[in-house]
Amino acid sequence: MKKSEIDKMFAEDVKRKKSILTYLGMIILFVGFSVLFFYTYSALNKVKYVNYIENSDVDYKVAYKENAFFDEKNRNKDDQYISDLIDYITASFKYRLELQKEEISYKYSYRVEANVTVKDRTTNKNLYTYDDVLVTKVEKTSNKPATEINEEVNVNYNKYNDLIKDFIRTYDIDNVTSTLSVNLYVDVLNNCNDDKLTANESVTSIVIPLTNKTMGMDITNNIIDNEDNTIICSQPSKANILFLLCGLVSTIIALILTVRMIIFAETTKTAKTIYEKELKKILSNYGAYIQRVNGTFDISGYKSLRIESFTDMLEIRDTINEPILMIENAKKTGVYFIIPSANKILYTYGLKVVDIQRDLEKKQEDKEQ
Repeated sequence: MKKSEIDKMFAEDVKRKKSILTYLGMIILFVGFSVLFFYTYSALNKVKYVNYIENSDVDYKVAYKENAFFDEKNRNKDDQYISDLIDYITASFKYRLELQKEEISYKYSYRVEANVTVKDRTTNKNLYTYDDVLVTKVEKTSNKPATEINEEVNVNYNKYNDLIKDFIRTYDIDNVTSTLSVNLYVDVLNNCNDDKLTANESVTSIVIPLTNKTMGMDITNNIIDNEDNTIICSQPSKANILFLLCGLVSTIIALILTVRMIIFAETTKTAKTIYEKELKKILSNYGAYIQRVNGTFDISGYKSLRIESFTDMLEIRDTINEPILMIENAKKTGVYFIIPSANKILYTYGLKVVDIQRDLEKKQEDKEQ
């Protein structure tokens, strides 16, 4: 083979390798785009959680009717009260919600209700209930880091007390307990889909006994002052789907480029490419049995026998117990594996670019015929 033909073959091999590297670069680029788009989609599509704490308190005042014994109309908190003297009760509810770290848009609603119950003292089961709305449901949206609810209601104690007295008297019931609960209910909601964030409503209550001649009041709530009490989430943007679509498109392009690179690599194999692949395969599988020789090997005095396959060389090596020597030319276009024997026979197996090129040309001619 002429030098010009060899140079042309090497130039084509270099061009082929550059094309494959270009394909690889584009594949890596689009894979990177895919990872970036999918990661962005995943990060933005996650429900965003923000911890918040909540606490509540309630105060009350008891106002007496005019009477001959008490000069002051408003009685002290936490006293014991005479039921017949009560005019009305003022309940002042306070609730505070405070976000942790981030500001986020959220909804909340609240209402105040009076709940009257009559229970059997022995079984503690309800005999009668009555609900009354004192403050209708209020719904608000906020993005402030802290929200406060302050609601004051006047409770008509005598209305509920007389109701239960009539009930007990009408049905001649005894051995019962009756109470009036004035409750502030608070729900915290997502601003996106109105799902409740709290497992239960936050409830703050004043519990007032009914039908007793004297009574005191109890304050209860189900709120725990804890930073991890409940969580708030934000709705991912619908535009986020664009990142998913871009990620899918980038992935498809990367797959198409990969297929085209494989087809290109297979259909543009050169003799030099095949030579390098075959040599690499031999050295990878049988490198332990091969010794490289720098320079040349003096074959004078030897009778040379050409071997058709490298596996035959391995069998000869095992038979005569001699090493396999490897000699490659300076241009790395040909390599010889030789086994010199004691009886001056030189077993040789050659791998040359020019021979591979001839085989490729012959196969191409056979296809065209």
